[in-house]
Amino acid sequence: MHTFVQKKRGVYGMDTSKKLYRAIFIDDEIWALRGLQGIVDWKEFGFDNIGSFTDSREALEALPELKPDVVFTDIRMPEIDGMTLIERARDIVPDAVFVIVSAYRDFEIAKQALKNQVSDYLIKPLDKAEVRQSLTALYEKLQAADKDSFAITDVDLLSEDVADNADVTRFVSGLLAGGPIRILTSEADISGCGLNIIPVRIRGMLYSYIITGRTNAFYLEDRVKGIRIGVSTEMTDCGDLSVKAREAVKSFNGCFFYSDNEQTAKIQDYLYDNLDKKITVEDVCSKFFLSKSYVFELFRENAEVSAMGFLKKVRLCHAADLLKLQKSSVSQVASAVGFDDVGYFIKTFKSKYGCTPEQYSAKI
Repeated sequence: MHTFVQKKRGVYGMDTSKKLYRAIFIDDEIWALRGLQGIVDWKEFGFDNIGSFTDSREALEALPELKPDVVFTDIRMPEIDGMTLIERARDIVPDAVFVIVSAYRDFEIAKQALKNQVSDYLIKPLDKAEVRQSLTALYEKLQAADKDSFAITDVDLLSEDVADNADVTRFVSGLLAGGPIRILTSEADISGCGLNIIPVRIRGMLYSYIITGRTNAFYLEDRVKGIRIGVSTEMTDCGDLSVKAREAVKSFNGCFFYSDNEQTAKIQDYLYDNLDKKITVEDVCSKFFLSKSYVFELFRENAEVSAMGFLKKVRLCHAADLLKLQKSSVSQVASAVGFDDVGYFIKTFKSKYGCTPEQYSAKI
C-alpha cells in the first residue's frame, strides 16, 4: 500500500514563511504507519507527507519520482530491511536524511545506524514529546544545510564527434541522467593536486568533481565541444575544464576549491566513517595525499585538536550514543568504536564524561 501526492521540493504551506520539507513514511505494519503519521501535525513542524508505504520495495522504487528530503523508516520489514533500504536510497537521493522508527533497541542496529549517519532513532511506542523534539532539531538541521548549498541549474550539453569514445559517452550520459560523474583532468597528476576539488551541484542530484591539473581530461583533447556550465561559460576543449569550472562556481557567489576548513571537514568525515578501524595519521596522509606536517597544522589551526585527538573525541561521543540506544556490554561498545583495550576505553570515557560507561548507561 502506498499513497502520495507529487509536489515540488521545498513546498510552502499556509504559513508562507515556513518551508515544508518532503517526507515519506515506511513501515510494514499499517497501524504503526498511521500512528506515526497522526502523532503530530507534520506541517506545523515543517514537513509535508508526500508518501506512505507498507512495502519497502515499493518505497525504494518510488524514490526517483518522489525525491524526498526526509525518509522515516522501520527497520525489520519483510521485503527490504530498513538498513539495506537506507544504503540503497543514498544512491538515489543522496541529499535525503533518514530517521529510524523502531521498537527494537538492538546493538547491531544501533551500530549500523551510526555508521550510516542516520539523523535520529525514534523508539516505539512513540512519545509525542520526543517526536516533537526530534522534528524541531531535524528541521533546523535541514535549514542549515540549505544555507550551505547552491545549485547550478542552467546546464546545456552539446556534444560533437564523441560517439566513438566510451569515456565521453559515459560523461554525456551521466549529465543527462543526473547521475554521479567524476572528471579527472589528469590521472597522473591527481596526487599532486591534493584536495583541490570543486563540488558543483548540477540538476540537484548531480555532483561533478573537477580536479585541477594538465589539459588532457580523460586524455580526450578536442573531443568535447560546447559544454556550458553555469549561465555563460562555454568550454571548447577539455583543457578549459578547470578554469571554466572555477569561473562558473565564482558566478554563484563562492569559490569551492577546498579551503583549509573544508579539507579538515573531509578528513573528519573519513575518520567518522572509520571509527571501528585502527586509523593512523599515516592512513590520513595516504588517503588525502597530504604530508604529515600539513595534517598536524591543518587540525591545529582549524579544529584546535590533533587528527587523532579528534578521532578519540568522536569515538567517545559514539560510545555514549551506543550506550543510550542499547544496554550493551562495555566490551561490545569499546570494540564498536575502535578501542581494543577495554580498560583504556573505560579510563578515557571517564575522563571525558566524569563517570564509567556502566554509570553513564545506568543514568539513561
